[in-house]
Amino acid sequence: MRQRLLRRFAAAVVLLAGCATGQGDPSADGAGAQARIDARLALANAYYADGKYAIALQEVERALQLAPRDPDALGLRGLAQWQLGEQSQAQDSLRRALRADPGNPALQNNLGWMMCEAGQPARGLAYLEDALAQRRYASPANAAMNAGRCSLALGDRARAEAYFRRALSHEPALVPAHAQLARLAFERGDYAAARVPMIAVLGSGQAAAEDYAIAVRIERKLGDRAAEQSLVSQWQRRFPDSPQLQTYQRGETNDQ
Repeated sequence: MRQRLLRRFAAAVVLLAGCATGQGDPSADGAGAQARIDARLALANAYYADGKYAIALQEVERALQLAPRDPDALGLRGLAQWQLGEQSQAQDSLRRALRADPGNPALQNNLGWMMCEAGQPARGLAYLEDALAQRRYASPANAAMNAGRCSLALGDRARAEAYFRRALSHEPALVPAHAQLARLAFERGDYAAARVPMIAVLGSGQAAAEDYAIAVRIERKLGDRAAEQSLVSQWQRRFPDSPQLQTYQRGETNDQ
């Protein structure tokens, strides 16, 4: 689940929408050269989407031999490097991509996300806010979700909640945003408010085991034992081996 979310909110530089940027290496002459670059990038993007990061990186490097300053290629190289554990090299690739295409919001989102994940949330948030400020960005919900997570890392829950709500304003059915709002409301003790976004999560068909853990605790705090037991039954059917369920069944929660 977490790996899918990482790929979801660090979008692979919109390569499938068309790779030609007009900013490739000037030594790549003519339509034939650009076609070869595009083919390499499309193949690399497909491998990346399939989780084959090492092969994706190989294809990107071949594209960069033809166009060393292509921002799409540099951006995708950074994402592949990140997934392979090469954090420093990944951030360097994204910075090079932004030098080639200043103000590209997808690249800003990806570099901001990387910085937040690498323990630099303040610096990462600046890039994410730059991405959100651009009207041309096709995926503002991604940057808003990442900005919310950065804000949580900074300990700013109110700001995080505002970003998660902003993500929902762009994509109302975005399950991770509903889940984050439910958790934040639960943690501040507003259980009735937590129930509303959690209903959206559970009704999406995409709820994870940890979502059921929070949902059950919400109903327990609200004193609705029937709802609690109904959720426990669903939890047992969907995630019978989840550690959270085993903890609940042992009675090792702090809920009264």
